Amino acid sequence: MLLIAGLLALAHIGATLAFTGPSTPIKSSLQPGLNKYFLGPLDQGWSLFAPGPYSQDEYFTMRACLSSAEVCAGGAKNGAEFTEWRDVTAEEMVSRAGNMFSNREAKQSKAIHGRLWGAASDLSSEAQKEIGKPFVLGKPVFGVDLDSAEAAEKYSATERSNLRAYKRMEDTAVGFATLYAQEQWGGASMVEIKLRRESVTPFAQRHNDDYQRQVSEKYIGWRDTKEFDDQVLAVWK
Repeated sequence: MLLIAGLLALAHIGATLAFTGPSTPIKSSLQPGLNKYFLGPLDQGWSLFAPGPYSQDEYFTMRACLSSAEVCAGGAKNGAEFTEWRDVTAEEMVSRAGNMFSNREAKQSKAIHGRLWGAASDLSSEAQKEIGKPFVLGKPVFGVDLDSAEAAEKYSATERSNLRAYKRMEDTAVGFATLYAQEQWGGASMVEIKLRRESVTPFAQRHNDDYQRQVSEKYIGWRDTKEFDDQVLAVWK
């Protein structure tokens, strides 16, 4: 038993060093397994230290296509039915008004927004243009499986690590949008996401009705919705 415990401890220490160490080709090849081991499906994204004061408001907005995937891929000219854009964060914030200790249910879109925005910002300018394109009907984002030999030849180890980190957060955002669509419209075949940031009004301008807040956005094009089992979907109905 002591031998097994020692081997497990050494394996954990080795994995920790690999996960927290610098980016290398070896680490890049191990990254999917390391993410599953350390982050898992319940990754909360908590910061080790308290964050600085917010200088901007963040909003997760999305819309969905309610028609079949094939019809949605053809667009409105083929009769695809699209929903209006919904500001999910603004809806969540209604239940948070005046509640200092609101539960995590009222903060999901904001937590996803912050991490997806950061991951997208780490991408190259070319990759940031790519995420605005539609990747539907099973076509992978960036047009290639990031764990494949083709991707290893196409991208450097650092680029592929950034792309994987982004893809992981995009999958979380698309999954969240999928469940929201399930709750609001009974399901959808595709979703489209737009992240918005608005600067907070400076204290000195709080009474200036003409003050214009700075707005920036990141757009994630159409994506196939994620599949969930009946137990998960039942929670969102």
